[in-house]
Amino acid sequence: MRYIKGLNKDTLKLLKRIYQQSKYYQVRQRAHCIKLSYQGYKISELREIFQVSRNTIYNWFNAWESSKFSGLYNSPGRGRKKLFTVEQQQQIKNWVKDTPKNLEKVQSKILREWGNTVSKKTIKRIIKSAYMGWSRIKRRVGGNPIPEFYDRKVKELDKLKEQESTGEIEIRYVDESGFCLIPYIPYAWQERKQKIEVPSQQSKRLNVLVPL
Repeated sequence: MRYIKGLNKDTLKLLKRIYQQSKYYQVRQRAHCIKLSYQGYKISELREIFQVSRNTIYNWFNAWESSKFSGLYNSPGRGRKKLFTVEQQQQIKNWVKDTPKNLEKVQSKILREWGNTVSKKTIKRIIKSAYMGWSRIKRRVGGNPIPEFYDRKVKELDKLKEQESTGEIEIRYVDESGFCLIPYIPYAWQERKQKIEVPSQQSKRLNVLVPL
């Protein structure tokens, strides 16, 4: 049975400090593992604690025995490699924009096009790095106002404002609200500066006027 041996009091104190204060999760794990092994924990027990393979524990031991504290850190060039190229990440972003409420379809396209099986969590990480967020879809009016009517109303409002400025009238502003059975506006993955919009038509509703 293999154990870490020969640790002095200062080394144990520094391992404890690294375990408690390091900003790197893997480094904290390795420091704690070395300390527990010195205290008599078996390989099988360490595997259960850290949820890693036997080979991983041996690699941690080897790195410690050859490099001491430097062995707790990843060497340059090590670490998890990116699953997708920049071009593939852009394609994933486009697929999400095509089906913003259904990441399962994006998973299927990734598997079909590139043969990669990925989780929704991985897809979310990619699109978040592309400045997309999970937010409510914006409702917009289904049609546009008739230009002639709109211009006439703007001119009429300007005249009323002139009368108010001379003290002839007092303009009161109100806002319209109401109650209806229009379904809620769903959430979807979308770019922060380019919100998704869905057409919305007037429906039967109970309208109220609220003074501002």
